Amino acid sequence: MRPPLSLALATATDAPSGQHVQRQNDILRAITESLPATVVIVDSTGRYRFVNSAFERLVGRPARDIIGRTAVEVLGAEEVARRMPYMQRAFAGESVDFVLEYPAEAGSTFLALSCIPLKVDGAFDGFVGISQDITAQRREQQRLAHLAERDPLTGLFNRTGLAQRLEDERQRPDAGPIALLYIDLDHFKPVNDRMGHLAGDRVLQLFARRLVQSVRSTDVVARLGGDEFAILLTGMHDLALARIVADKVLRAAERPFEVDGVSVSVGASIGVAVLPPEQAGLRALLAQADIQLYRAKSAGRGQFCTEFAELID
Repeated sequence: MRPPLSLALATATDAPSGQHVQRQNDILRAITESLPATVVIVDSTGRYRFVNSAFERLVGRPARDIIGRTAVEVLGAEEVARRMPYMQRAFAGESVDFVLEYPAEAGSTFLALSCIPLKVDGAFDGFVGISQDITAQRREQQRLAHLAERDPLTGLFNRTGLAQRLEDERQRPDAGPIALLYIDLDHFKPVNDRMGHLAGDRVLQLFARRLVQSVRSTDVVARLGGDEFAILLTGMHDLALARIVADKVLRAAERPFEVDGVSVSVGASIGVAVLPPEQAGLRALLAQADIQLYRAKSAGRGQFCTEFAELID
């Protein structure tokens, strides 16, 4: 926890130290004006005692119209309600760091705030509030997280993204059986051999689009690598759904793909695994689905195999 700040605030009329105090206030002003953040001091009654020019610009009011007023008077009741749980902790003498999100059509903005308890002559006397716009940093974090979870060729989730979505599903209090479709394209290697890898990549992109169109918006479609894909079916209360989706995927793979004016035909084989949430780790689902995928390929490809026995018990 950040320790309380000790700060001697007084007026220039507090003789004989008025000149010294004025110099302290000048230094405080110089420091806060150099920071890329808003800085305020709120006393123990909830009234502003100091604000820097960045805060003046934020609220659109000069310091003379802010000092002595409460946060409700300056920021409005709605904004203060968002901050109140943290301000209450600050008034209790606790250092608090938090982030507020402000949704907008053009994208959310994010404000990082800190409330640091203030001591004057050893006694609690309010807190120092510091805030900074961190929208650019948050958006960069989101961009990097997106890249870390997405396959660059198809835009689908990659294995990392799939694993995270699976864990989110498993943690839901109403989570039911979880199904994973493990999909492998049939006769894909000849496409690369005859037409080149660019054509193969285009087939993968087109197939990825068809997969997304074959499932619900709440389901998760991923590319595991090469010509291997996976679909995570969430909120599955009817086990027949896994078979229905598998059949739709087979039909989607059978339809020819148009690549540079050439009709390309492939196909797919699918292994379906279904497990209760407490057993449905990604490794367990993939292992079971891989067994079923092997069965589908051994049986002639262009089909799916699954085993629901364990799940129905």
